[in-house]
Amino acid sequence: MPEVRTVLRRACYDCHSNETRWPWYAHVAPVSWLIAHNVMEGRQAINFSTWQALDPTQQRSAMRGIVFRVAKGRMPPWFYGALHPEARLSENDRTILREWALSLARASVTERGSR
Repeated sequence: MPEVRTVLRRACYDCHSNETRWPWYAHVAPVSWLIAHNVMEGRQAINFSTWQALDPTQQRSAMRGIVFRVAKGRMPPWFYGALHPEARLSENDRTILREWALSLARASVTERGSR
């Protein structure tokens, strides 16, 4: 789904992948420490660069977290959106991510049922 990849790259990849685009201020202490910590936590929560290495149970769990946090407006965090307005999620973006997560959840249920 190209539209999902577009939303994820624009709004999520800086903290949730190995493709972080480090802004200039990410190289200035003490701000750099906070940013590095946030990115480390984001990658630990979910890292789209290693998504394929997750088993279906881990992917479903991650999907539930994505749907919940996006629906509640917790992702991206307000402070990130303040500095990166392009990362703010529109209602359409939220719908795209929700539908993607639900389609993966349905596919994994179908896959389990066929075993």
